[in-house]
Amino acid sequence: PCYALYHTNRKLMLEPKVTINARIVVVGASNVGISFLETFIFCPHLKFNNLTLISIHGLPGRNLLNTGQRKFLASDHCFNDKDYALMSLCSWVNVVVGKMIGINRAAKHVILSNEKIVPYDHLILCTGQQYQVPCPTEADITKLLTNREIEKDSRQRYTGKVPSNLFTLNDEEDCLRALKWMNENFIPLE
Repeated sequence: PCYALYHTNRKLMLEPKVTINARIVVVGASNVGISFLETFIFCPHLKFNNLTLISIHGLPGRNLLNTGQRKFLASDHCFNDKDYALMSLCSWVNVVVGKMIGINRAAKHVILSNEKIVPYDHLILCTGQQYQVPCPTEADITKLLTNREIEKDSRQRYTGKVPSNLFTLNDEEDCLRALKWMNENFIPLE
């Protein structure tokens, strides 16, 4: 079994730490967000009392997928499940499960999709790379246009009903949902 061994000596125990009570909110459990929190947690001279992580699926590294199922996602080799277990982020960080939909800078709070409000003193945005449902360009396919000839609008987002067989695989939860759908719709068939 995996274990975490933290060594402290007398010098580190008796050395005074400066307590930081500022509300630091990190949005997104990307590699940058996790690295940021890890650096703050293990800072030898500072003690952060109020670290919060806002993530759609909570803390990563819950070992949801086995080795064969992990092939859905590309590995960046920054953190693996053992690294997450050794860090024990849940001991040091308040985790808010939700999706950020807005920021009120004047009131210094973040608005979540379930209408909850998370106040902050310092806000760190580490959303990582996320894929979205592709938006149809409504180009006339009979004219055989190239990509250069199609007008692009970077603000264009698909807001229609997403088909049940279209999946955007951003994390392990999305992969599990796609795998479950494939097992229900293809495995029982001849």
